[in-house]
Amino acid sequence: MKRSNLIVAALALLTVACQPQVDRFTLNGRISQADGKTLYIDHIGLDRVEVLDSAKLDTEGEFSFNPVAPKDCFDFYRLRIENKTVNLVIDSTETVTVKASLPQMQVDYTVEGSDECVRLKDLVMRQIGLLQDLRRVSSQYNSQDVTALQQKVQEMVDVFKSEVMIDFIFPDPGSACAYYALFMSLNGQTLFNPQADRQDAKCFAAVATQMDQFYPEALRTVHLHNVALKGMSRTSPSRYSASQEAIGKFDSLIVETGLIEIELPDCKGRIHKLSDQKGKVVLLDFTAFKTSYATNYNMMLRTLYNKYSSEGLAIYQVSVDSDESYWSNIASNLPWICVRDESSVYSSYLKSYNVRNLPSAFLIDREGNIVDRPDNTDELEGKIAKLLELE
Repeated sequence: MKRSNLIVAALALLTVACQPQVDRFTLNGRISQADGKTLYIDHIGLDRVEVLDSAKLDTEGEFSFNPVAPKDCFDFYRLRIENKTVNLVIDSTETVTVKASLPQMQVDYTVEGSDECVRLKDLVMRQIGLLQDLRRVSSQYNSQDVTALQQKVQEMVDVFKSEVMIDFIFPDPGSACAYYALFMSLNGQTLFNPQADRQDAKCFAAVATQMDQFYPEALRTVHLHNVALKGMSRTSPSRYSASQEAIGKFDSLIVETGLIEIELPDCKGRIHKLSDQKGKVVLLDFTAFKTSYATNYNMMLRTLYNKYSSEGLAIYQVSVDSDESYWSNIASNLPWICVRDESSVYSSYLKSYNVRNLPSAFLIDREGNIVDRPDNTDELEGKIAKLLELE
C-alpha cells in the first residue's frame, strides 16, 4: 500500500476513534397484513413531531429501528402507518418489541421489553375508550338536548380524569405515564387545564415536583415546571392558604393508641373523628365515588354493614372525590360514616396511611389498633367476623 493511502487510512481510523459513542435504543417487531406499506418511527417532541426513520414492509412485516436514545429524560415516540399509530415511551437504551396487525394496529397490539410502554398502552386504550363512549352517548341525544348532552359529557370526562389521577398520576407522579396523562386530549381539547382548574393545577405541580428531582436538566421538566407554577398561581384563592396550613399540621394528629387520627366533615358538615369509633370493629375505607368500581364496591360494603353493624361493625369511609356535589348526593344515602377530604388525591391522610391505590381498606379492632390491611375484598367478611368474635 502506498504511503499516502496508509496516511488516509490512519486518519480515517483516528476520526472514527475520536467520535463520541452514541447510545441507541432498539425498536423492532412485526406488523402483519402491511405488505408494501411504509412504517415510520416518529419522535414526539415538545413542539413538533419529527420523522426519525422509515422502512417499507414486505409480506413478513418485520422491522427494526435503532434511533438515538433520549439523554436527560424519558421521551415519546410512535410507530405510524398512514393514520394508524402505536404510542411508545423510551427512557434508555432498551429494546422494545411491538407486534400488531395493520387493520387494528392502533388498538390491538402487544409490546414487550418495557413496563412503562405497557402502562402507556393501558392509558391510551382508556383514552380511546372514552372517545368511543362519548360518540355513542352523543348519538343518543337529539339537537334540542344540548344542555343535557353537555352535562353528560362533562360527567364522563370528570370520571375519566378521576380514574387517571388515581391509577396513573397519584401512584407515581414522576413516571412517563403521569406526564403523558397531563397532556391527553379529546378532539383537540386537553382534558387537564391547569390554568382554570385548581385540581388540575395540583396534578401538574405534583408531576413537576418529581421531574424537578429526577430530570432537572430536561427541557420537558423546565416546560412543565413553568406551566405548573403559572397554573398554581392563577388558581390559588386565599382560602387555600388556611387549608394547606391545616394540612401541614396533620402529622401531629396521633391518638394515644398510635392510630393516625382522621377528622373530616360529612355531607352535612358534621365533623367525625376516627378515634370516636373506639369500642367497635372499624372498617376504614379510602375510596372515590366518581370511579367505575364505586357502585359495585359500595353495594358490597352495604351487604357487610347490614349484616354486621348490629354486632359492632362501623364503617368510616374517606372519599377523595374532587366533585363535592357528586360525592354528597351519594354519601347522603349511605348508612355509615362517610366523610370527604377536599384535597382529593393529594390528601395528607392518603400519604400518612400509605394508600397508593383506591379503594383501600384497613381493619381496626375494638381497642383502636390497625390489625389488618386486606388485599382482597373476598377476605373482608371472614376477617370482620373474626374480629367481632363471631367465628
